[in-house]
Amino acid sequence: MKRVLGATLVTLLAAVLLVAATTAAAPSRLVLPYDLESSGRVLYIADGGRNQVLRYDVRTRKLRVLAGTGVAGASGDGGPARRARLDEVAGLALDHAGNLYVADLGNGRVRRIARSGMITTVARVTAVVALDVDPTGRYLAIASIENRIHRLDLATGRLERLAGDGTTESSGDGGPAAAAQVDNPHGLAYDAGGNLLIAEQDAIRRIDAETGEIGTLRRGPAGKVVSAPGGIVYLLNGSPNGGTVDRIDASGRVTRVAGTGRLSPHRTRQAATRAGILPTDLEVLADGTLLLAQTKPVPAVQRLGGGRLTTILR
Repeated sequence: MKRVLGATLVTLLAAVLLVAATTAAAPSRLVLPYDLESSGRVLYIADGGRNQVLRYDVRTRKLRVLAGTGVAGASGDGGPARRARLDEVAGLALDHAGNLYVADLGNGRVRRIARSGMITTVARVTAVVALDVDPTGRYLAIASIENRIHRLDLATGRLERLAGDGTTESSGDGGPAAAAQVDNPHGLAYDAGGNLLIAEQDAIRRIDAETGEIGTLRRGPAGKVVSAPGGIVYLLNGSPNGGTVDRIDASGRVTRVAGTGRLSPHRTRQAATRAGILPTDLEVLADGTLLLAQTKPVPAVQRLGGGRLTTILR
């Protein structure tokens, strides 16, 4: 299941992009690893600073470009993804057939990279920032930071609005999502039951898969939320000064698993709860391994296990 991201992280995205646009990053280096998606031994990385989607082979440790030339723009539909131009890649989602969907934030598009490597635009949504495919594989949920949630039927191509009409408020709990307002939604996550979690400015809300009604699950600043087996979720929160990762079990008990909330120098193999990091995403692999993306103190992907963070990619 996918993740949900908070307003502070999107603010950071804009700030870092201004710097990254004038920085010539080495091909083997990350600039802004903003979102992760995995399939088998392959890890996909949305690098907003590079305007590219990267592909990392966990076994061979080889990193290559999957999509984007690195130059911001809007081009390439119908051709090889590596020759396309993207603008501020913000999110990723995989469908059951292995197609990768990309939140092309700057272009207001959802783009699909087929297994053949060809890229196309499948929807136009202003300020699209996050995506997730539902457990059945039929629908792609799409979050626009302009206060709307959409759903794309992957079989028919039909795009519909699920919640929000652009009004900046959070309302409608207990009623149909279509009549509710959402406040600055920055991310999405389907849970195992097909319920859609939405991270808003100051809350996590849920659209019930059976009734279509919306309700509030958690109040407070909403960072990214990662669904995991057994009803477990991981909550990421942060600001430019640092962030944290908390584990919330099915009973609601919260345990800090990484971060201090304040930045500190980067070290590999450090105690996770003493690491001063700014986390941007967490991916739960099929074997239970946790991979954490961060932008500060250095852009990196780290493995979270045994209470420690081990750098696997920078």
